[in-house]
Order: sequence, then C-alpha cells, then structure tokens
Amino acid sequence: MVLLKDDEKMVIQNKKWWHEAIGYQIYPKSFQDTNNDGIGDIPGMIEHLDDLSDLGINVIWISPINLSPMVDHGYDISDYLQIDPSFGTNEEFERLIQEAEKRGIKVLMDLVINHTSSQHEWFKRAMADLDSKYADYYVIREGRGEEPPNNWRSMFGGSAWEKIPGTNKYYLHLFTVDQPDLNWENPELRQELYEIIEFWLTKGLAGFRVDAISHIKKIYDEENLPSDGPDGLVTVWENYRDALGIGEFLGELRDRVFSKQDILTIAEMDVVDPEKWEEYFGDNGYFSSIFDFYHTAYSIQGKEFANDSEKFIEFLKPLVYKKQELANDRVFFTNFIENHDLPRSLNRFIPKEEIGFHSASVLGMFYFFMRGIPVIYQGQEIGMVDYPKETIDGYIDLATHNNYQDYLLNGLSETEALAQINIENRENSRTPMQWNSQTNAGFTKGTPWFAVNPTYHGLNYQQQKEDPHSLLSFYKEMIQLRKNPIYKELLVYGRAVPGFVEASGVVTYQRKLEKQTISALCNLTNQTIAVDYDAKFEVLLNNYAELDCKTGQLTLLPYQGVILEETSSVNGK
Repeated sequence: MVLLKDDEKMVIQNKKWWHEAIGYQIYPKSFQDTNNDGIGDIPGMIEHLDDLSDLGINVIWISPINLSPMVDHGYDISDYLQIDPSFGTNEEFERLIQEAEKRGIKVLMDLVINHTSSQHEWFKRAMADLDSKYADYYVIREGRGEEPPNNWRSMFGGSAWEKIPGTNKYYLHLFTVDQPDLNWENPELRQELYEIIEFWLTKGLAGFRVDAISHIKKIYDEENLPSDGPDGLVTVWENYRDALGIGEFLGELRDRVFSKQDILTIAEMDVVDPEKWEEYFGDNGYFSSIFDFYHTAYSIQGKEFANDSEKFIEFLKPLVYKKQELANDRVFFTNFIENHDLPRSLNRFIPKEEIGFHSASVLGMFYFFMRGIPVIYQGQEIGMVDYPKETIDGYIDLATHNNYQDYLLNGLSETEALAQINIENRENSRTPMQWNSQTNAGFTKGTPWFAVNPTYHGLNYQQQKEDPHSLLSFYKEMIQLRKNPIYKELLVYGRAVPGFVEASGVVTYQRKLEKQTISALCNLTNQTIAVDYDAKFEVLLNNYAELDCKTGQLTLLPYQGVILEETSSVNGK
C-alpha cells in the first residue's frame, strides 16, 4: 500500500475488498445441526446467515467440510472435491455461498494441502503399489535397519514415521498417523492441488484460510538427532516449519492459482522475521495476510502468570506493540483472540472469577481496532467459556489424549495432567454453539457429538440478542464503529501508534490518518487506573455508562475500555 499526498489529502493506493473484511470463523461440527444427527451442517449455517448479517461481519471462514473419516475433525481429507455427507452436499455448499453473497458476506474454505487422509485414493494407490506415481505423492523413505528413517517426533506425539507393512519403508506424518504428508517436491502432485483450488473458486468461493502451509517443505536428516524428551524423539522445527526453500513452492502457488483471482488468502503461519513479511504476505506476497500468533502460546492460568492480570498484560504488550508498529504501511495481519485450536479467550486472558460483561467487552475492544483484519470465533461474541472435564474420558480429541499421556510420561500425576489439559486443550473451543436455553442449547434435537457446556442456561445467543446491554450487542457496536463511513478509512488504513501512553495493565494504541486520530484505552485488570490523556475528545465507544475524566487524565474503572475520537490537544498540539 502506498500513500500519496494530493492537495493536502492522502490518497490510498492499492485498495482491496478484503482490507475491510470483518471475519467470523465457523467450526461446522459445533455450529448448528438441522437433521438431528448431533453434528452441525451446512443448512445450519444457512439458517443463521441473517444472524451473522445482523452481527455485521462480511466474511466467514469455515473449518474443513470436505469428505473425511474425521480422525482429526476434518483436517484429514479423503476427497477434496466432495463435501462430507455429515455436513451436507456440494449443492448445499454452493447454495450457502449464494445466500451469503445476497447478504454481503463472502465465504472462505479451509485449504488443507500439507497432508491428506490415509483414506484418500492417492494414498490407497500409493500403498497398493510403491512403484506407482502415487507413491511419489507422499513422503516415503527407507528405514535405518529396524528403525525409522530418523527420530523426528509427530506433533501429535510418537514417531513422525509409520512403517508400511511388508516393507522397510516408512511414510511421514507430521500430524496423526492417519494424515500422511504430501510430497511437495513432486510437480505433478502440485498441479493436482492447483486444480482442486480452482475447482472451488469456480463455485464462487472468495478465498481460503490455508492450513499448516508452513510445513510443506521438509529438509531431511538421515541420522538421529539428540533426543529432547524421554520418548527418544526430537522436534526439529527448522527442518519442517518455514524450512529453507519453502518460498519456491509458495511462490508457485501464488503465481499459478491465487494471483489469477481477486481472493483473500490467510495463511496459518508465523513469519518471525519482519524483514520477510512482504515476501510472505501483502500486495506481492505469497498470501494476502497471515494470522498474528503473538498471544497463542500463553495463558493467564500458566504457572508463570498465576492469574496475575497485570503481569500477563505487561508481558503481552511489547509483543503486540512491536508487530503493530512494524506493520504500518506494509502489511495487514489477521487479528484474533480465539480459534478452533485454542481454549476460549476469556479463560486465557481473564481470571475465572473476574469473567463478566466488562472483562469480556474490553478484551474484544483490545484487539478489534488494531491495524489488520479482525476475526471473531463462533461463541466469542456471547462470551462462551471453557468446559473443563472431571476425567480425561470427557475429551475425545486424539491430540488431547496424546498430550495427557505425554504429561504422565514426564512425571505428572493423573490429577496434575488433567488439570493442565483442562487449561490448555483445544476442545474447550469446540463445544456446541449456545443458541438458546432449550435442550442442548438449541444446537441439536439429537445427541450432540460433543458435550454442550452447561453454562448455556444463562449464557446464550437468544438471551443476548434481546438485551441491548449484552456482550453480543457490544460486539455489534464495535463492528458498526469499524464500518462507520466517517471512521472506516482511518480504522482500515490508519497507522497504528501503540503504547502512546504508559500505564501498567492498560493496553493503549492510536489509529492515525491525515488529521483524524482515534485512541483505544483498555484496562485489562480489576483495578481502577488513572491514565494520562492530554487531549480533548468525544467518546465513540465505552463499555461503562460513564467515563471519569478531568484535564490531562482519565480514570479507567476495572476492565473499562474506551474508544475516543481526538478533537484537539489540550496544549494546542
């Protein structure tokens, strides 16, 4: 993006439709079931399009709905060209795209092309004939004596290599054993993937969230490396995450497919080096945007923070401030605080006893007006929370159970291991959407595929829809402000000025464009905090009824957040 001065007015070049995107992630298994089989489906998404339109979002990202045996909840695809029957049909998905478009909403699919399911026809043919072309669609290596090719660890635990029966060969699976990695070194395989992408784009799709794309390049070790755990295995990120040479594949993907369409592509990858940001995302990057993962490894419930709000926020502030400042006039991150792979944000950011309207609303305000594309995860807008289990049997995700066993292997007791799982597991975000106070939260009339959080009796969408002072109503206000024609240009293209005033436990940032300035001040603690603010202003958004202000100072109540339009500086600046 380039800013040019024209008669004292800044003209913004290279505008794209997705710069104004306000996203909403749907986890389809848990969104809305219409045929009473206990699994959410595409007709259920269509049923709630008016609710999403009323919320104000304009892009939905749907987690995988392709044909799958569901070992990893759809991230193990057995047929890229078919919708899984549990979700509906190809025709129903096309109808969803059309109905969403009528409401000004664009649809993104999850694109899973680092690996397939072991039930994919390609893999079946590869296993049937290791001399066939399909065997080269996957990463297959000779074992070392009676051992795997090396001691790489799978991200789901255990060896990343699975022996092929009757041979001394192994296939690589960085995820579950049922998710064999594709061999991106094979140009014929890459062409097949490009044709799959084009197939869905012809249906009217607006783009993709691109799953696990940072792992498509592998650099192989022929020897075992020193183990980093009691299992004798080792995690070697530099060999299979953003590995040297990945740009060749990503550049081809962009040039052969993505750049030919006016689409939005958001990569699941963390580009650590700011010098490489424009290479990876932006106007000439491999993708439109990438997610900002600065916060995802941390929880206020972690031992290092021990539910200390101020300590937690002060730790996170420099992480987000640095990236916001460096992104100015360069790239658009995709900003989020929840997704399907994380516990609920309220439990990660807020002490349990302090979760309520004010803490939930200020947490939303904290990230929503930063520079970049904001995304809401289903249920976040009503304040859904974690559902810890009394036994490990309450969870069903393979990753959860593998992590539990790893904790036991590392010396934790069953009680300690379960306590850690309850804090960190991703299934907390996958409980069914809480639509109303009826049976199963209105998600299904059947038996839900995963237990509904019992909080739905007092915390649900219908209840909040009818309450103008609810968290849902506050999210609508935030979205309306971001879309307001008076402020939209500023909030989309304005520079981010993070930490413009300092106050411990308070996140502050400004958005600036020409003579417009908007300030966000978010107190993320349970303390009343006075903040220096040397400007005249109008309040655009406030999660309390009042704001205590006097010359040069604002007093923020516990978990109070405000968005202010600066009208002039007190000292005339």
